[in-house]
Amino acid sequence: MQPRLCAFLTLLVVAMSGCPARERAGDEPAEQKKEGRLTVTPAEAVLDVDGKNSASISFRVLRGDEDVTDQASLWVDDARLGSFSGATFTSVPGAAGRTTVRAQLEGDTGSASLLLRVRAVVIAPGAPPDAPDRFGGAADPSRAPELVYPPNGVLVPPNIQMLEFQWHKRTATLFELSLVGEALDLRIYTPCASVGSGCGLIPDEATWKLLQQVARGRTVKWAVRGTADGGGTGTSGSFDLSFSEEDMRGGIYYWAAGAGSIMRYDFGLRRQRAEAFYTPLQAVATCVGCHALSRNGKRIAVGMNIPGPAMMRVLEVATRTKLFEVGMGVPLGDGSDYQAFTPDGSRLITVEKGGLSIRNGADGALIGTRPALPNANMPDVSPDGKQVVFARGSCPVVLCPTLQVENAALLLVPFANDTFGMPVELVPKAAGQNNYYPSFSPDGRLVVFNRSGGTSYDAPDARVMIVPTAGGQPIDLAAVNAQLGNSWPKWSPFQHRFRGATIFWLTFSSRRPYGLRQPSAAQLWMVAVDAGRLVRGEDGGFPPFWLPFQDPGTGNHIAQWVEVVDRAPCSDLDRSQCQPNELCVQGMCVPGLQ
Repeated sequence: MQPRLCAFLTLLVVAMSGCPARERAGDEPAEQKKEGRLTVTPAEAVLDVDGKNSASISFRVLRGDEDVTDQASLWVDDARLGSFSGATFTSVPGAAGRTTVRAQLEGDTGSASLLLRVRAVVIAPGAPPDAPDRFGGAADPSRAPELVYPPNGVLVPPNIQMLEFQWHKRTATLFELSLVGEALDLRIYTPCASVGSGCGLIPDEATWKLLQQVARGRTVKWAVRGTADGGGTGTSGSFDLSFSEEDMRGGIYYWAAGAGSIMRYDFGLRRQRAEAFYTPLQAVATCVGCHALSRNGKRIAVGMNIPGPAMMRVLEVATRTKLFEVGMGVPLGDGSDYQAFTPDGSRLITVEKGGLSIRNGADGALIGTRPALPNANMPDVSPDGKQVVFARGSCPVVLCPTLQVENAALLLVPFANDTFGMPVELVPKAAGQNNYYPSFSPDGRLVVFNRSGGTSYDAPDARVMIVPTAGGQPIDLAAVNAQLGNSWPKWSPFQHRFRGATIFWLTFSSRRPYGLRQPSAAQLWMVAVDAGRLVRGEDGGFPPFWLPFQDPGTGNHIAQWVEVVDRAPCSDLDRSQCQPNELCVQGMCVPGLQ
């Protein structure tokens, strides 16, 4: 009988019997089909890499008991980590992390897990070459270091210039600093480099770059072991250190009080410290102080000399060309101590005659009356340019001093068509409370501000508080306010991500110790905050960290952020607009390496 006729008769018999038909001719039984799915081995692969060179690992693909490796296609979900050639995966140099290996053959698929883990040992200057072998002694608690800085749970941008690890040494003289996470096992061996009453280590550039690459978007635990003379070993506890997913961008302009200058730091440039942007010599003034910038970084307004009120000068940032001035800087005369640009710099909200005035950002022409909104101070404009937040304190009927406020409330006022609307109270006055220095978050949903019990000027009890613009109870950032005297809070204009949460960044000025170091003046600190938690009325603050580009010997305040650092153009033939300390790089004047 022909096969085709046989199959037909079989189906006919089944149909007549009322029994369900089995698979059609050529179909596999259900059990066999299940066994035909692909198995990728090793199922949980770990590939150790050194962070500098590529490494390889081979996989095997089975369909049931049949080896189909040569027929299957393989790839990884995260192509940034590496790629396949046949059944061999080769990593990208410096890559680390976890991904999924995928295999496919016809309609069958399979998968496995792959972890690229960086293992690296660094012998720091002064440590013996055999340092790793000297930590095998018995446990000795007297040699267990005590961790100090960075604080436990801190979150930092991956491209922060440097981070100094600090600890108390106890009786040890040789140390192993470990940074360990799922994709990292980094060990640095070092003697004690004295920092205050303990030790410190700043990883070299190559080691820090490795840490940035591997730890981006992740948390690592850092700890220190100590030993001496090949004897016992003591082990510290561990601190969490986390890195956001994105690099910090833009720049900060801040007031260095000791020098009376405006300093600038550009997060887009590597291996540089803050540069002097506008000095008393350039301004032909005794001091350059309070300042504000447009969000796009194109214009800056600076206060000069005596703030009674101060003479205000507006410049184009790239060339430092003067656009206009307001006031003469004489007591009780014209001028402005506090000001804020609209995001595009087209309008400047000043504090004149005790209230808010509106000026053209290009030529200083007054728009409307002066003041347009009386008894209003310390303005900030929302990111969309539609609202202004300000402080309103207690003041005499005729004259409102503007350098400082007392017993102030915070108010929001609509701003449209060069006109202020009706102010509404955001944070009311309360006995023994002074609310001041307000600033809008990058999305406009939050306002950060200072609160103290007395005057706003250099308040030793100043706290950093946050309130939703929709209203509600102000939130006390406990990690920041564990030490008081935190002034001039300002937002970075960028939103980052970490473990699915939206992260904002704040800077503020504080005289707190920098770990084991004791700065002689106020310094700039930075803190990450979970925006979602703040909007829900919760404290979303992480521990703060010291910004490493500043001079610890000068008081630093008012870290005003911009989205882009605007620089003067140049060419190989024309460097006339570059400052004496600047080089012409890719058509822009940039500071030389410092």
